[in-house]
Amino acid sequence: MKNYKRGRFARRILLVIVILIGLVYLNRVSILQKFVSIGSQSQIINIDKQSSSQTQNDELVNLKYTGQTVVEVNHNQPTFTQDDLQIKEGGWQKLSSLDWLGRPQVANALLNQKLMPPSQKYKARERLTIKAPGYHAIKTGTNNTDWLYNRSHLIGYQFTGLNNEAKNLITGTRQLNADSRVNAKSMVTYETEVANYLHQSANNYVRYQVTPIYKNVELVPRGVHMMAQSNDNTLKFNIYVSNVQDGWTISHINGNAERGE
Repeated sequence: MKNYKRGRFARRILLVIVILIGLVYLNRVSILQKFVSIGSQSQIINIDKQSSSQTQNDELVNLKYTGQTVVEVNHNQPTFTQDDLQIKEGGWQKLSSLDWLGRPQVANALLNQKLMPPSQKYKARERLTIKAPGYHAIKTGTNNTDWLYNRSHLIGYQFTGLNNEAKNLITGTRQLNADSRVNAKSMVTYETEVANYLHQSANNYVRYQVTPIYKNVELVPRGVHMMAQSNDNTLKFNIYVSNVQDGWTISHINGNAERGE
């Protein structure tokens, strides 16, 4: 009888442990984010990738926004290798797997007219249903189009027709995605430049790379690193777009935001 009771007690303890482990796993994001918030006044190492030397992305994540949404990287010169620029296999796109927090990672493509979707002139584009990490529907004004956040494509829909794909959608501010201010640049500025080049000829190719830049376990990227280079070298850029919105304070940890600097 005693052995039976001990066994039943041990099974209960094991069940409790399994449940606790499950709860911790399911809430791992919020637990880690609280840890980061508590330690936000101290220096926190990047738990995704520890390195003794600072990489370009490490530098970008710590770049301070000073009012200019887009800044040049490496004097605006892309860093693709000759192998990266090969076009013998034709156009392609490759999306990285989501990381352990469910965040999209680097997206690569060799863009060409053949990858581009047919004209949507007579057909409504599919509504986005994917909830990108950190996304909240926050209005900035009274119009239905005045939203703080977009679900921003890494590789633009106009290039490959890819729409509702979690690996390709991040939470991006309106200012990052399509800044409507006079003479302002944003992701759409460079996407339009690439699209115009591709439309010129079926022989035009563009090696394209877009990398969301995260800090520690934050769900909303601090910005997006974009590089492009055409096969004839007439189009090329290497830029960083800050994921900010003037007049708003954004918590990149979870996407919460409020008015004010």
